[in-house]
Amino acid sequence: MISALFLIFWFSTTYFLTVWVGNLYLIPVWFILSYFAGLIGIVLFLFINLPIMKWTKVTNPYKTYVTRSVAACMNHFVLRLNISVEGLEHVPKTGRLTIYANHKSYADPFIIMEIMKHPATFTPKLSIFSIPLIGTWLKYLGAFPIDRSSNRNTAKSMVDAIKVVKDGMGMIIFPEGGIKDRNEEKMVAMRAGAYRVAMKAGADMLPISLQGTTNIKYRAPFRSTKIKVIIHPIVKYDDVKELATADIADKMFHIINNHLENV
Repeated sequence: MISALFLIFWFSTTYFLTVWVGNLYLIPVWFILSYFAGLIGIVLFLFINLPIMKWTKVTNPYKTYVTRSVAACMNHFVLRLNISVEGLEHVPKTGRLTIYANHKSYADPFIIMEIMKHPATFTPKLSIFSIPLIGTWLKYLGAFPIDRSSNRNTAKSMVDAIKVVKDGMGMIIFPEGGIKDRNEEKMVAMRAGAYRVAMKAGADMLPISLQGTTNIKYRAPFRSTKIKVIIHPIVKYDDVKELATADIADKMFHIINNHLENV
């Protein structure tokens, strides 16, 4: 939907400017300028939808649909990502779920959101919530803010995150605790605390390997980037509930890293 709106704004603005000015030689200029008009149109559409985001449940299908649609538009028309997916059948449509993946670019949440059939939200760092519109949208989506300057604040937010997961919202978590090495495809660190949400909520865990995201910073937006998403079989809560979080972290670390190549 969002991609369609973007294209409508883009090409209709190009057409309007061409007809209005009447100079066919300027069509390339109007085409470029209208691209940004398309982005502005999307922002306006999201603002209009804020009341719906505020007054509906976090698991509302429309919220998930619009957010996935925004992610797809960003991936293909802004970042120019060429995404292939393996193991999509492992994604459940319902139930308590946490999603874990390696984290090497700011595009990673958009990539996962686009292919996620299960309702899902994010775990962004606290500073993201200060960005106009984005912060408000994430709040209404039930996102779990990570305050890296205060473990106490993060612990308080985790209580809400656990409730959101119990209500059926998937939680996308990057267990490295941020982008540690943009040039290393594999995870170089793992925070065992990242698995507390899953354990406290009694949620299954879905490991995902993202290949090619280290190249985005060198290619986007002027060149396309090939991204491969490998979705692994679910790690059931009942199978690991007796393990320490450190052991669970080690298990997930190896599942995700074993399908990645160093670049």
